[in-house]
Amino acid sequence: MSATDIFPLEADYALSQPWTEGIVRALAESGRQFTRLKRAPQRLFRLSLRQRPTSQKLQLEDWYRRFERDFFNWRHAVWQVKPDGSYLERYFAVEFAAPPDIELVANESYDLEATLIEAVGRSLYAYPDPAAGHPSAFQEETAATRTQGTWTAAADPSAHGGSERQNPNTNTTDFALWVYAGYGFRLWSRRGPGLGIAEVLLDEASLGTVDLYAAQATAGQPVLAKLDVPLGLHRVKLRATNSKNAAATAQTILADALEVMI
Repeated sequence: MSATDIFPLEADYALSQPWTEGIVRALAESGRQFTRLKRAPQRLFRLSLRQRPTSQKLQLEDWYRRFERDFFNWRHAVWQVKPDGSYLERYFAVEFAAPPDIELVANESYDLEATLIEAVGRSLYAYPDPAAGHPSAFQEETAATRTQGTWTAAADPSAHGGSERQNPNTNTTDFALWVYAGYGFRLWSRRGPGLGIAEVLLDEASLGTVDLYAAQATAGQPVLAKLDVPLGLHRVKLRATNSKNAAATAQTILADALEVMI
């Protein structure tokens, strides 16, 4: 199973990590530039393995033959430096971007080069998690949210970005939609006594409902997490349900922020 096939060789560090861009940029007839998110950007990992023995050269050749047309997982051992100076690792589903380069530099000693590219839509051995310290990026409701129905922009210091969009939650065709490129996500919202229940969908598949009711008002916080999501272009929909907790005084729902694992 490719998600549990881990690349067997440890690369020399540091290594090069350029990106392939996922945004299309063009000029409109007016001369103004517009952009469109077309696909998830992918990292390229250029691995160097200097002065390695014949056994590792054979391992690399065998791995390329096995996975020339398939994906596997690679463990980035020094993905991020922790505050205590230790390293945080991370796994990536990858494919070979090109055949490896192999150069004999001495007797029974080889310089090896391999370029791996992040694989879109492929399972990871372990997914990035904000609780572990893996980096994320926020999409506030004003930046990349599309809506249908009655959504009112409102400033609120308790919201994650200081603002949110509010919906009366009476029409079940109303929704707010984030489109993002990345891995998993956490949905953020404040909670309070006058808030209702919303349904959350990922790529049109329901993840269940979130109840935004709380007896006492709380600041913006994660209210739903879905982390085991492969790299891709994804859509998170927050849909009105016309329902609320029996103790709630109203059933308003909120579109605040989406935290995306990158």
